[in-house]
Amino acid sequence: MSKNRKLFFIDCSEAAECCDKSQYDEANFLEKAKLMLHLAFCKTCKKFSDRNSRLTHLMKEARLETCPEEKKKQWREEIKKEYAEERTSR
Repeated sequence: MSKNRKLFFIDCSEAAECCDKSQYDEANFLEKAKLMLHLAFCKTCKKFSDRNSRLTHLMKEARLETCPEEKKKQWREEIKKEYAEERTSR
């Protein structure tokens, strides 16, 4: 592949990476342009990109919150305790 062609054409793995970066506004102009060109020719990546966009939208719409660190610590202790009890009862 010529140097100019390599500059504008990317493979599917690079397209997936650009898609992810683009979803989170981390892709630069050239990466976005390469992705758009790739998506124009690759139905599989176009489908991936559409699904990825939908998932990102649903995640934002869900307004998910992370679990507080204190609650995680409590769960870890409970799991350790149950595991220890299980091992001693064998």
